[in-house]
Amino acid sequence: MLTRRTFLAAALTAAGGSMLAACGDGGAGRNDNSTERNQGVKLPAYVPSTVVKADLPGNADGLLDAFLSYPDPPVQQFTAPPMAGGTVSAFVLTGSPVPPPKDNNPFWQELDKLLGCELKLTITPSAEMATKFSSLIAGDDLPDLIVPALYLPNGVPAGIGNLPQWMATKCTDLTEFLGGDAVKEYPNLAAISSAAWKQCVYNGGIYGVPVPRGVAGTLMFRRDDLLTQLGVDPNPKSFAEFRDLCRKVTDAKANRWAIVNAGGLMFFVQQMLGAPNGWRWDGNKLVNQVETDEFRKALSDVVAMYKDGVVHPDSFASNAPVKRWFNAGEAVLTADRYTAWPQYFAENVAGAAFAISGIRPPKYDGGGFAATWQSNAGAINNFTVFKKADKARIKQLLTLCNYLAAPFGTAEWLFRRYGLPGQHYTMQNGGPVYTQAGAAQTALGIRYIVDAPDAIFIPGKPDATKLSYNYQKDIIGTSVPDPVVANGLFSDEWSRKQPVLGALVSNGQNDIIAGRQPLSYLDEIIKNWRAQGGETVRKDFTEQLQKLGVK
Repeated sequence: MLTRRTFLAAALTAAGGSMLAACGDGGAGRNDNSTERNQGVKLPAYVPSTVVKADLPGNADGLLDAFLSYPDPPVQQFTAPPMAGGTVSAFVLTGSPVPPPKDNNPFWQELDKLLGCELKLTITPSAEMATKFSSLIAGDDLPDLIVPALYLPNGVPAGIGNLPQWMATKCTDLTEFLGGDAVKEYPNLAAISSAAWKQCVYNGGIYGVPVPRGVAGTLMFRRDDLLTQLGVDPNPKSFAEFRDLCRKVTDAKANRWAIVNAGGLMFFVQQMLGAPNGWRWDGNKLVNQVETDEFRKALSDVVAMYKDGVVHPDSFASNAPVKRWFNAGEAVLTADRYTAWPQYFAENVAGAAFAISGIRPPKYDGGGFAATWQSNAGAINNFTVFKKADKARIKQLLTLCNYLAAPFGTAEWLFRRYGLPGQHYTMQNGGPVYTQAGAAQTALGIRYIVDAPDAIFIPGKPDATKLSYNYQKDIIGTSVPDPVVANGLFSDEWSRKQPVLGALVSNGQNDIIAGRQPLSYLDEIIKNWRAQGGETVRKDFTEQLQKLGVK
């Protein structure tokens, strides 16, 4: 399974391979052979939460609620634990170091008390997810809750078929509990958008609970304080002006470059050119991003910019510390997810003058803004399925999930993310900040079981929060979804080959940018991409789009 960080890197440096999870407002559907059947699934009713009132309200298009400070005191949503004893087991992932075991973890012990049950977790590092998930489903001893690995380079174990077939055999169809108005029994789950629920649809039913995320996705961050100091216009109106900005701010003698890596340039220039977000569908033909003229043109331009010397010279190093470079002022630009906004302020080393915001991509030849690429409404590759069980047990587990999805601004959200005050976090500038114990103990992976909708909040920085909110407000209405993602398509071939195909493109692209291969090498990349699975994936998705009548 790809980690979120790995996937983001692939999205910035590869051919925009689509995710399996869905995002737009198209119909639900995700199966390799039951597209029409999935279209008939009644998704959970969407009832936005009113538990906590946002300072800046979001909307149904995907604009997130924003908060200028964390409510003080936080709203106490629940008066009793969701469970009345017993044990709940779960197989979860984490992108952080695995925390201490329960015996040495006060946060985990307190979590059990608040949940009213013993929570047994198998916490799996992202890099090991595919292997351990394959081993798990090869046997019959399944936990109650399972976060599946949707990308399996070696396929599912023999005799299982594919992931939808495994779910149909071993997991619970939750439609009767969650479909339509039934979800209102679990108000925090009802507050999750329909777009996020679409990634849970398989086999003509709802087969899981999602982890909702904002659709604003990745943006180009800029250091406004440095641009002001250098006297450079921060708002380029064309590619030519953007290239000129990059040249002006680059000064190798001052240890400063325009951007942290060339992948960010590919991401940004492709949007200027109107390149597709992953795939392009014209009602008859499906074309992957890497096959387009826009991709070739962007690659040619990025090669030229790399020769200009505007990219950090160590950008191709393994695990390059790009966030540190951006915060330290070694680079003025970086492409990153909207969720990085508060992280940059938390790690600020530039002092009070530190200021960042997002650049909207201009159209390549000028004449306004280009459309940005819409992200998935759920966490990448992430939802949770329930082991088959009787109705009473499923309702217990959904009640637990409803608790775990308590919204931003509640005491429950604050504990779930940050733990106990004083011991695991302190409040600074109107927001929680981890202590060393908090950072180590709280990364249990429970937020990947289910979560509340994201919120925009930068502790102690109300003006920065407004900037982040206004950026999303400006771009979401015109953002472009991936048609494969938006229509919730599933391909067995894609589930096995996406990491390989993504690496094939990203590695070849980097070879061209670094000058190890000529631009013409792109033809070889495309040829290999098609031969090693891309053509089969295209056929799978094309058939499904045609069956759905997508124009």
